[in-house]
Amino acid sequence: MAKIVLGIGTSHSPMLALTAEQWPRYAVGDYGHKGLVFPPDGISMSYEEGLAQVPAAIRERPLTDEVFSAQVDACQRGIAEIGRSLREAKPDVTVIISDDQDEWFFEDNMPTFSIFWGDSVPLRPMPRRGNSRDPDVNEAIRLGYGDIPIDVPVASDLGYHMIGYMIEHDFDVAHFKHVHETYGGSIGRRYPTVNGVNEDNVRVTEPQPQGLPHGFAFVIKRLFENEPTPILPVFQNTCYPPNQPTCRRSFHFGQAIAGAIEAWDSDARVAVVASGGLSHFVVDEELDRMMLGALAERDSETLMTLPRHRLYSAASETQNWVALGGVLHDSPLEMDLVEYVPVYRTPAGTGGGWAFARWL
Repeated sequence: MAKIVLGIGTSHSPMLALTAEQWPRYAVGDYGHKGLVFPPDGISMSYEEGLAQVPAAIRERPLTDEVFSAQVDACQRGIAEIGRSLREAKPDVTVIISDDQDEWFFEDNMPTFSIFWGDSVPLRPMPRRGNSRDPDVNEAIRLGYGDIPIDVPVASDLGYHMIGYMIEHDFDVAHFKHVHETYGGSIGRRYPTVNGVNEDNVRVTEPQPQGLPHGFAFVIKRLFENEPTPILPVFQNTCYPPNQPTCRRSFHFGQAIAGAIEAWDSDARVAVVASGGLSHFVVDEELDRMMLGALAERDSETLMTLPRHRLYSAASETQNWVALGGVLHDSPLEMDLVEYVPVYRTPAGTGGGWAFARWL
């Protein structure tokens, strides 16, 4: 029987590849961002509309070099600590639970859950893209998710076993063993507005080389420091309506992952990593602290009933942590919250809650 020896939760924001000086220049992109969803009501609106309704305490927060420098230092300490824990644990396999955002899955095929179980998976540096941000910011972000090509080994035997276990336990997971050279397509971000669901927020990605999606690549680059042992990529569609799992389903999915690992006929030592979140592209500290507290207290009911309207847009990646809560619910491992850094990068409260935790 395999054994879970370590749990890790990590944010993977592009901001984590940037310096404090670069953060304000990265934030320029928020002014025209079409995926901003503001708490507490979960309404999608423009930056200007959001700025007009956020509390004064948020609008008046200091956005200084000193504040950003301290936050950068805290984030980097968090990454260093959880990375050290992962490397020192020397797991035989690391299961990574994350999501895809316009990388491998589009509206021609968007499974709720999927497992990749090929023998290996390529990590490729991101292609260079043009946008409104400064070239040095774009380049730092690009390399933050992988600076060298790596053929990452995959625990395909665990993958085959886990897929069968999921089917036997009422999870109809998709599976795939091969990747394409290029990926592209379109996908809509159908979030509520004051006038109903926004059907016009569609992102189009032209076909381009695409390796391991960014939530998984971050773990390889930043936690494994480009020297990965075998992984198993497990996907949840957290971001894109209409077939997102509920938090209850994500928690139960995590419990099934734990069951599959424990039922695997192997003496492997397994780490499980949740990659993504917490709240963004608008900070929701109340939601973040609610979820982190529930993880620490093994409060499954709170994890399973996090309000859906607080989990639109990329805040939905919080569900990867909910799944990890399911994985570790009956484990003797204890949570250590290494860092939680709520980063407000504009007066409208755009930014994110960046968190780094381990279960030892």
